[in-house]
Amino acid sequence: MDKVIKESFYEASFRIDEEFESVEKAHLSNTPSENAKVTVLDLKKEMSRIKNKLKEQDGSQKGSGAEATARGGIKKDE
Repeated sequence: MDKVIKESFYEASFRIDEEFESVEKAHLSNTPSENAKVTVLDLKKEMSRIKNKLKEQDGSQKGSGAEATARGGIKKDE
């Protein structure tokens, strides 16, 4: 049996709390530091798709119907 790769795509909503020494430093910060506290508020699975690992590696699946079907995935009911 061929090995397969499952790709899962998620949409996430999260809150980041971080303490700064000044308003200026907080304003200039573009990304959270390692000391930031991250809380996941919501995690929603958008879709998954399963690909044949061997065909994915050699590129022989390009343009096939199987790839087009996999691209659409199976969306989870909301």
